[in-house]
Amino acid sequence: MTRLVLAVVRAAAALLPRGQRDRYLEQWRADVEGARELGLNPLGVAFGAIRIANRERKPVPLAVGPLALALRLRESTNIGAVLAVMVLANLGGAILLVI
Repeated sequence: MTRLVLAVVRAAAALLPRGQRDRYLEQWRADVEGARELGLNPLGVAFGAIRIANRERKPVPLAVGPLALALRLRESTNIGAVLAVMVLANLGGAILLVI
């Protein structure tokens, strides 16, 4: 079973870009080896690694509208800009509810 689990983890790491493979492979091997101590099925942990690898390969969707502005202003110290985005987002939501 251990060989199968490690093969699944290696396959998951192979799905990742080259720059991330070594880090994730080391982390996932440690997760699989420590899974039994926590009462988890190592094969389930390995399949979780495949799910993560598939998610990491997909492009991240771009934020649009008020969400994009909020993400840009997330660490802003300009309170006026942050409040303006909040007001616009709330007005947009209220207008959608009325229509």
